[in-house]
Amino acid sequence: MGDTLTSPERDPERDRGGDGRSAGGRGEPGAPGLPVVRDAVRRVLTRLFGPPPFDPNRDPGDPGLTGPDSPSWRVIGEPAAIAGGIRGLLTQVSHPLAMAGVFDHSAFREDPLGRLQRTSAYVTTSTFGSTAEAIAVAGRVRAVHPRVVGTAPDGRPYRADDPRLLVWVSIALTSSFLTAHRLWAPDVLTPAEEDRFVAEQSRIGALLDPEVDLRMLRDATTRDAFRAGELDGELRLIGPDMLPMSSRQLDDVLASFHSEIGINFQGRDAMSFLRWPPIPKVARGGYQSLLLGAIGSLTPELRHALELDRTTRLAPAMRAQAAMTLRVMRLTTGTSPSMRAAHARAGATPAI
Repeated sequence: MGDTLTSPERDPERDRGGDGRSAGGRGEPGAPGLPVVRDAVRRVLTRLFGPPPFDPNRDPGDPGLTGPDSPSWRVIGEPAAIAGGIRGLLTQVSHPLAMAGVFDHSAFREDPLGRLQRTSAYVTTSTFGSTAEAIAVAGRVRAVHPRVVGTAPDGRPYRADDPRLLVWVSIALTSSFLTAHRLWAPDVLTPAEEDRFVAEQSRIGALLDPEVDLRMLRDATTRDAFRAGELDGELRLIGPDMLPMSSRQLDDVLASFHSEIGINFQGRDAMSFLRWPPIPKVARGGYQSLLLGAIGSLTPELRHALELDRTTRLAPAMRAQAAMTLRVMRLTTGTSPSMRAAHARAGATPAI
């Protein structure tokens, strides 16, 4: 796959755990980390990303949209997903129509942390929330989209519920989380698990289509069919040149956007924010390390679109620095509190 947007290329040694990682591990809650340092780091992360956005005591026994054994829980619950989220934002910025919607209708310049927290809450709730909470957050996002319409600086019209833009926003995150996991997570996904992760995230993304009736997921049988992929044919955004169902399809759909990406003054403004967000001083070093790693993980097409070609030679060192930061985070904080809370909810006895 080499230069595709989900690089780096799969390494058979890594798939076998040859670099010391565990291939095919399961998504059990990890070690809680070092208590004193853990609590301090988590306070900073809470300030950045907000408190857990779902109620862990709601709907005991509910597995959510993907469930405890899913690759999605393993990927999104890993500290590497923080770097993946930063990479996802960089990727989204590279599309001028997506950026126009953010620039014209978002409060990211006045309330940048609020914007970051809302994005984080959507990803976390979609993955770890109960089914009802995941449906509700999709509904809230959809309710905003009809108001996000306008004209980009180049004269092209845009609207947030345009299927093409919905696909872009979804695959920008999916490919970035997958890239970050490949680069930095100790728990290696097998090729089949990578495909399953892509399919799970595409199904979640497909729920943002305004033509999907979210009420159908109130029925337990329909929810089970959704998780099993039996409703994929009924989801308009899933299909050729739309939301992918495998890693290779993800590569192909990303490549289909190459002619559409490129940065303008709106994107440069967003890039300035991403470089120097108003975050606590204690977090700036760690954030800068993960930002550099995210930039270093971009493919040539994305680096060129974001005017970051000069970082090409430094990319290996940037990725290595992020790896060191994530090792420290993993040691001090353990795995995601949201994932552990979701495990507890999913394993609880349902109320009668």
